[in-house]
Amino acid sequence: MLKALAQASATGVRPLSTVTARVQLHQVRNATYAATAPTILDINFSDLPRSPRSLPQETRARAILATDGTHFTTEEPTLHMKKKDGNDGSKKSPEEPAKEKKKEPEPAKDVEPNRPKESGSVVAEATSTGGTSLGGSNGGGNNNSNNNNNNNNNNNNDDDHSNNMSSVVSYQAGSYPPLLAIAMKDKPPLPGRPFSINISDPAVKKTIIEICDRREPHFVLFHMKDPEEPDTDIINNRDSVYTIGVHCYVQRYYEDGPYLRILGYPMERCRLEKLTVPSEASPTSSTVATDGSTAPDPVEEEDFPTAYLKTLGVSYAKVSHCKDEPYDPNTTEFRALIEDVKNSLSKMARVIPNKKDTVRDASNLLSSPHKLADFIGSTTSATPKKVQEMLEELNVEARLQKALELFKNELEAYTIAEKTMKELSSRADEAQTKQIVKEYIKGLQKNAGLVEQENSKTRKFDERLKHLKLSEEAMEAYNSEKAKMESQNEHSSELAVSERYLDWLTSIPWGVYSKDRFEVKLAKDILDRDHYGLKEVKERILEFISMGKVSGKVDGKILCLTGPPGTGKTSIAKSIAEALDRRYVRIAMGGIQDVHEVKGHRRTYIGSIPGRIISALKSAKTSNPLMLIDEIDKLDLSRSGGAASAFLEILDPEQNNAFVDNYIDVKVDLSKVLFVCTANYLGNIPAPLRDRMEIIDVSGYTNNEKLEIATRHLVPQAAKKAGLSEKHVSISPAAITRLIEKYCRESGLRNVKKLITRIFSKASLKIVEMLEEKEAPKEKSDVADPAKTETVRAVPKPEDSKQFSDNISLSANDEQEEVKPLEIPTDVKLEITPEVLKDYVGPEIYTRSRVYDIPPPGVATGLSYSTSGNGDALYIESILTHAISSGSGHAGMHVTGHLKDVMKESASIAYSFAKSFLVKEYPENRFFEAADIHIHCPDGAIPKDGPSAGISFTSSLISLALNKALPPTIAMTGEITLTGKVLPVGGLREKILGAKRYGCDTIIFPKDIENELEEIPKEVKEGVKFIPVSWYSEVFDAIFPDVTKEDCNNVWKKEFELLDEKKKKKDSN
Repeated sequence: MLKALAQASATGVRPLSTVTARVQLHQVRNATYAATAPTILDINFSDLPRSPRSLPQETRARAILATDGTHFTTEEPTLHMKKKDGNDGSKKSPEEPAKEKKKEPEPAKDVEPNRPKESGSVVAEATSTGGTSLGGSNGGGNNNSNNNNNNNNNNNNDDDHSNNMSSVVSYQAGSYPPLLAIAMKDKPPLPGRPFSINISDPAVKKTIIEICDRREPHFVLFHMKDPEEPDTDIINNRDSVYTIGVHCYVQRYYEDGPYLRILGYPMERCRLEKLTVPSEASPTSSTVATDGSTAPDPVEEEDFPTAYLKTLGVSYAKVSHCKDEPYDPNTTEFRALIEDVKNSLSKMARVIPNKKDTVRDASNLLSSPHKLADFIGSTTSATPKKVQEMLEELNVEARLQKALELFKNELEAYTIAEKTMKELSSRADEAQTKQIVKEYIKGLQKNAGLVEQENSKTRKFDERLKHLKLSEEAMEAYNSEKAKMESQNEHSSELAVSERYLDWLTSIPWGVYSKDRFEVKLAKDILDRDHYGLKEVKERILEFISMGKVSGKVDGKILCLTGPPGTGKTSIAKSIAEALDRRYVRIAMGGIQDVHEVKGHRRTYIGSIPGRIISALKSAKTSNPLMLIDEIDKLDLSRSGGAASAFLEILDPEQNNAFVDNYIDVKVDLSKVLFVCTANYLGNIPAPLRDRMEIIDVSGYTNNEKLEIATRHLVPQAAKKAGLSEKHVSISPAAITRLIEKYCRESGLRNVKKLITRIFSKASLKIVEMLEEKEAPKEKSDVADPAKTETVRAVPKPEDSKQFSDNISLSANDEQEEVKPLEIPTDVKLEITPEVLKDYVGPEIYTRSRVYDIPPPGVATGLSYSTSGNGDALYIESILTHAISSGSGHAGMHVTGHLKDVMKESASIAYSFAKSFLVKEYPENRFFEAADIHIHCPDGAIPKDGPSAGISFTSSLISLALNKALPPTIAMTGEITLTGKVLPVGGLREKILGAKRYGCDTIIFPKDIENELEEIPKEVKEGVKFIPVSWYSEVFDAIFPDVTKEDCNNVWKKEFELLDEKKKKKDSN
């Protein structure tokens, strides 16, 4: 009717004081008419608006509109348009009625043979606040909920989604136009049971509102097959949903945040025949049939009333009604099934009191088995897959059987849960009763003056306490936690927490100290015994011990031994502990990044424990151990603060007397602990932490020191480990020297130790092979002739297997017998010389001592120093990429060789200074005007950085500019500035060792570090000439002592003359 009113309003008959519409009236509200049966009446509508979406409240009516059985017909009912004054502005007579097509509505057909005929048109009124409430047709399905809605919707309040008149288009079962298709991931609804669904897709939300405004609130719902598939409202793929779905209509909708919440009513089962997805929705759209094939849609856009769905970007589907299979409710099997349902309902009413309403509603449906099955399936908490199986089941008896099975499972699960809850409650009551009785007995004992038996769990802590001197704060914490522990139930989880805390608290050595031993001579003997060289390190340690002997005590100190790996830092800490007669504990810091690993976790965390400092004190069993914090430069500083901030408190003598671990939560005195830290690179330690340490530099070993240490310590240790003695295997000093020079050039001794151990292991193999050859039988009679011997498969005898198993059982029960060492005859001896060294440790690693015997112009020898403590020669190579006379190059420079930012800047500075130096000293040398220079540092796989190659870059460029080679025995190190000043650099000792390995006998270095040269041992400086410089001019004089000014000015004179001639010719042309 609303469409007809809209058409009438659009014909230009405006304004109208009265419009008369002839409708079939079922009931009239707010009017003088009250008909109990459908009647044809003329109703006057005052001031009809242009849009039919809003009508005056006094004209609100519930109307049943005639249908042609397929879709809404705009010609039905007939509208008579007239004006009171008889002039409507048209040529037609005002009294002439509009032509109409008479068409009798088709009666609704029975959907199933055994179902009663039901109304083909059910209409509800839009009378909800905050949402739109609509009626709809169920097409012959169940309409119980709808009738209830119709009777209860008496609220006349209007809002943005309300309509004053609700006339809903109805469709006859089996004759549906294409309807909006929505995908559903949750449990699908079953017919007859209202449901709700949230719509998130904007296009679907818009479509829902559109179909409600058009009074066509019908849609179909299909369950998605894959639960892992992303949630969506639009069906984009036919195979993603099940074929059987539900035909529904919208009862009400309202906005709920980002969703449009729909309260819907499922009317009947339907089968998906054809699906049109949004990408195909167009006037020439293709549809997807159930077999997956696509074909052009034969229906034109205006041939069906829901053609507007094509333009809304949603999926819509052509569906057909699914009829239940005929059934006879009077069969024995069916009656037994109904009786089983009755018994289950009775049991539910007894077991679950709050389900009585559900049981009553189900009992009312016993005469309609098809409705009863759907009702039971809707009320259970079955999985979506199980409910979908019920939806697809068209055999009513089988459907009811499935529903009963789900119903029984639900009842059984509830029974088991109820039983479990009762058991748990009973256990809790029993434990509570025991606790009450226990407390009652304690009270009786206390009042009777009886001595209460000590708690066995706290007795061990009291025994520990007798040997400790806890602080007042620690004693209060102990007593408080002990009282808490004694009052707790033995089954309480807090009991274990309290017990663990008291265990840790009493494991700390409160007031337990070892007596220091201040004997300088004994300490010196221990250090000399365990370490060779390291004169400065030993002196610093002896000074520390001497100060303790004078003052009578050694307060907590923080020493930091820094140096390359393998130089003996950890073993030095052990020697200090032995010299002072203190307990030694080690904390490895590699990778620690969380402050809780150092200071512990609070007890509120499950499984919390103290940090590593408290754990180390527990292991040491004294309050003044030597605590080695190993590799402190490996602290993970990726987090701001972190573990490094915790060590600011631990390693500060002014603060560590009141260290508080998060777990212990009591002040612990660390002021008597001697902290010794080790680090490979001092720069990785945060500056605030570094300021609290006393730094002792443990530099790398020289080749002579390595030789002595290997001879005195490493060779005897390796021989003992291999079970050999130097009588049987001897390594000559020349072989050890070759091993150090050609295999182990690092500053430490770890590789030397590995290779010496490998030599003895290889030697033991050779000795065993020699002895076995001597013991092997040599008689020919004992050796079988392979040509005369048959091949026989060896089969073990049963008694041999039994003897072997007995041997295993004996060895499993008894202690393992020690294998007697092999007795080696005195005449067996191996001597390791440089000539046979490669047979034991493989080919030499460092085969060259110098890259260039006679370097070309542009090659300079620099010196490098790595964080691992190794010094090495660093060659700087410069070449011309184009001949100057060719004129094809562009003046400039670029560098390669895996150089980092600082080194690149150093090369750029050197290039600028070299140009300035050449212009100033040799103005006629125009080399840099046309030179395209490439600078490279070999060993490109190794990253290089630092400013110490500045004078090397400069010398390489000037050597190329003068076309004069540098002496191969001169190496240099120092930072260069733009003005030619040479600045100091680090690692002089290591760089000297590296220069000597490469055969350099002259080293140019910054004068500002000349004082460091005095502290370097004589054996390191032996055979090397040192030239300290402050400006680059001094470097130039040292590397080019015999060059003349004339030679330098005329080096590239001919090339530039040819270049100038080419330019003149080019300009003249």
